[in-house]
Amino acid sequence: RGFEGHGRHLHPLTRQRLGVQKTCSRPFETMMSRMRNAMKRPLKYGALTAFGAHQYDTWVGDRVVNRNLRAVWAAILTTYDYKFCLDAKDPNSASQVHARVAQRWFDVCAGNGGLYIKLGQSCQQLNHVLPVEYTSLFNQMFDAAPPVSKEDVYRVFAREFGGETPESVFASFDPTPIASASIAQVHKAYTKEGKKVAVKIQKPYIEKQIPWDLRCYRFLVFALEKIFDLPMYWTVDSVCKSIREEADFRQEARNADRARLGLPKESTAYIPEIYPEYTTKRVLTMEWIDGVKMTDTEGIKKLGFSVPKVMDMVIRTFAEQIFLTGFIHADPHPGNVLVRASPQSTSEPQVVLLDHGLYVEANERFRKEYCKLWRSMVLMDMDGVRDICLSWGVADSEFFASMQLLKPFRPSKGAVHIANTTIDDILKMQLGLKERVKNLLNDTKLVPRELILLGRNMNIVRSCNKAMGSPVNRVAIMATYANRGTYSLNPLAELAERQQGMKDQTNSLISEVSQHFRRTYTEVAFRAQLLLIDFFYYSTKVLQKLNTLLGRESKNFEELLEEGIADTIEAKLGFRINLDDKGHAFG
Repeated sequence: RGFEGHGRHLHPLTRQRLGVQKTCSRPFETMMSRMRNAMKRPLKYGALTAFGAHQYDTWVGDRVVNRNLRAVWAAILTTYDYKFCLDAKDPNSASQVHARVAQRWFDVCAGNGGLYIKLGQSCQQLNHVLPVEYTSLFNQMFDAAPPVSKEDVYRVFAREFGGETPESVFASFDPTPIASASIAQVHKAYTKEGKKVAVKIQKPYIEKQIPWDLRCYRFLVFALEKIFDLPMYWTVDSVCKSIREEADFRQEARNADRARLGLPKESTAYIPEIYPEYTTKRVLTMEWIDGVKMTDTEGIKKLGFSVPKVMDMVIRTFAEQIFLTGFIHADPHPGNVLVRASPQSTSEPQVVLLDHGLYVEANERFRKEYCKLWRSMVLMDMDGVRDICLSWGVADSEFFASMQLLKPFRPSKGAVHIANTTIDDILKMQLGLKERVKNLLNDTKLVPRELILLGRNMNIVRSCNKAMGSPVNRVAIMATYANRGTYSLNPLAELAERQQGMKDQTNSLISEVSQHFRRTYTEVAFRAQLLLIDFFYYSTKVLQKLNTLLGRESKNFEELLEEGIADTIEAKLGFRINLDDKGHAFG
């Protein structure tokens, strides 16, 4: 049954043969088939459009979209790692997560270039705060800024000089760069007057990338603040403003001129001359300087100079900016600070400051308060420290003081505290980390924005002193200038007053005598306290030499301070920065 033909030709009975009208027995599968057919064309065109957009962004659009998508994706993976993969009870888990995230962001910074190179360099300089997995990897970032082609250089130059070539503007121009940084590269040239100059030319893609990079930066900081519930976004406006100014070389020229005015007559520092007739928004021409990097100890010795003397000059130069003028170089990494023989006396070294694009100008109120903060910290005046911190919206004054000194600040102990901490100690202190960080800043609206870039300067100088073996007592030098800044006039402000005819001549003789005695008293008390810091510094130097003679491992002054900083961070935030292979914590 069911077949016709009596076995000769068997044919199945169908609805058509039986006269039954065709109906859909599988409605869902038919609907999905129709949807797939309908989506084929939009998907095909969408894929082609995405591919075309990617190619356009890569070859024409300076990779502004690709770079930021890469950064956003890295931020998403990083959030997942730290929120869901990090086991606070397992130190090996923390190390694995740190290593994975560090490698991810290193690849992003190296692949994206531009401002991301500067981000990576900043990570390397935070070697007293970030885990060792970050700092050991990002140490390579200083060599990760490849130069652009000759054609790109000439195209930027032509746009800035009305179609002219470097050879038509200068007597000679070397198209091969002598140095390449995150946003520009430097070429050697001679003016038609015969002067040897350095020509700094912005990389062609920076102008387009910066607005997009800053939008991405704002988005990421905002998102991370919401995800981790931590105060972060308050820094964004100041950082973005500084980066935009750094990309305008006319601003860099103005910064150099103003910083030169702030140098005292007896200063051992020098700021090269800027040639405004050869300077535009994207091209800067300055006096050529031959010298060695401030961290090149062998090069300094070959010049016949003492490494401690040179580092002392470097720290004093930046201490003058921070505590006396309030106009502060915010990017003093080794490539931006050269050492040469002084033109006035070749037997004496001279410090040369380069790259004045990133500066912070502190108002007089903040400068005075920052000087008083340092002075109060050295004198262990907790009421003074607490009053200033509260006015700045900082709730935890002791921890904040440690971050400013870049050394442990513990009034209860009365001295620098150095101690080892084991893994078991660390695991007991992990709980409550986020709340401790949140409580550090009580009101972010009150926090002076100058602290952001000022802290960058202080940390880079600390890092350089450490790299050179701590040849000088950085803390004591900074503290000395802070004390001077509490009663000294700002030379830049004083100059502005003289230019405007606003110099106040109303101080009476009695008032001046009173101020003199008050300054003398505070200076004596301050110097007595500095003797304790100097005693610890020279004790560590003697101990270091003894250990070296006995064949034992020894640490320099900055390394010991970093250990103390690690202790302070651990006590306040609940985690340790680094661990060695023996399970001991170190800076």
